[in-house]
Amino acid sequence: MSKRVLGQTTRRSSTVLSIISRGSTVSDQPSPLDPDPVRRVEAYAALRAQCPVHEVSPGRFMAVDHEAVATGLRSVADFGGSAGQYGLPEEDTTVAGLPEPRHGWVRRIINSVVAFHKSQQIEPYLIGLCHRLAEDAATADGVRSSGGVDVMPLFVDPLPPAAMARLLGFPEGDSLEYYKWGSELSTAFAEAVAQGRSISMREGSPEMARYVDDRIAERVAFPSEEWPNDALTRFLTTEVNGDTLSHRAIATQVMFAIGAGSETTRNTLGSLLFRLAQNPRLYAEIRSDPSLAERAVEEALRSDAPAQFMVRRCLVAERELGGVTLHEGETIMLSIGAANLDPGTFENPMVFDPSRDGLREHLAFGTGPHICPGAALARLELRLALNAWCNRVESFTLGDGYEWDAPATGMIHGPRSLRLRLTA
Repeated sequence: MSKRVLGQTTRRSSTVLSIISRGSTVSDQPSPLDPDPVRRVEAYAALRAQCPVHEVSPGRFMAVDHEAVATGLRSVADFGGSAGQYGLPEEDTTVAGLPEPRHGWVRRIINSVVAFHKSQQIEPYLIGLCHRLAEDAATADGVRSSGGVDVMPLFVDPLPPAAMARLLGFPEGDSLEYYKWGSELSTAFAEAVAQGRSISMREGSPEMARYVDDRIAERVAFPSEEWPNDALTRFLTTEVNGDTLSHRAIATQVMFAIGAGSETTRNTLGSLLFRLAQNPRLYAEIRSDPSLAERAVEEALRSDAPAQFMVRRCLVAERELGGVTLHEGETIMLSIGAANLDPGTFENPMVFDPSRDGLREHLAFGTGPHICPGAALARLELRLALNAWCNRVESFTLGDGYEWDAPATGMIHGPRSLRLRLTA
């Protein structure tokens, strides 16, 4: 489908200024940062209808159409960094915040850790785990009651952190702590960004930093020839141009991987089950044809992008994006959530349709040279989880009275709880 040509403008639109600054709690207008996804999507559409890029406050911009967001994500030489990650020492900067060429150097190490052929090594473990979790959900007390049961702690929550623990060689029994630490990091980063300052992963969650430091210390206490073939060993041993990462830098990247790899996959799986609970016919089709599971996963990533924004900084003197000129040091919020619902790219974008063309044009994992290195692992987890669910659950609906349980911030998307009524 050809892309819609949006009207371009060289002026800096400030239409959204009052929407964002007033906030969702006191404004009658929908905001692109509203935790309520309905109001957020309304804001996306209103902004997109005006122009691709808006100035939301002095020196701070937001891109809301697919072409502008994709261009911003691909233009890594012009737009780089990440929210709250500017000016930190390299050892304390996550791969998302590192500029080139350091980004590429660290990314090559991370690719060796989470590349698809590496994640396949844990596929048999993930299959068994998904089936055990589906069994737990299908046999839970109250699962057939009209109100249903919350399947997030039973089926959804345990999977992503357990997968990360298995990949890294960390104790699986500790993995549910990852969400607590991730929440600490989210809160700390939100506060730091609001205050206009940078923050390290260590500052955001000291407890998590101590935990990861301890796991690294335990590993290096043994002779290297005894180290298991897992992600932590690859972090410690992979060389690029003859160099390896320091232990502190490894801890930073591990903390980032745990946080990003747990919360986002969890949110997507919860959103996918929410969508299918409202469409029994589609779920029956997926059960009868397991090959449709992969397409359903891609459509969930499009329609319910777990990370609604990526934040970048202009790295060059001047750069035009979506008809607006940005200058060095100015910030651009690349709205993945808005881009994935752009009717110029996706026909009937509000309809959940795994049969649509161009499924992988979504930007849930970013795009271009800095696309998420964990995308293959996330897709693997989501596909195996849906297959296990289909194998154990004949049909399901939303529990009576259930309403979407949104996160506290519009920067992320996914249900905090999800009550379902199941027929096993």
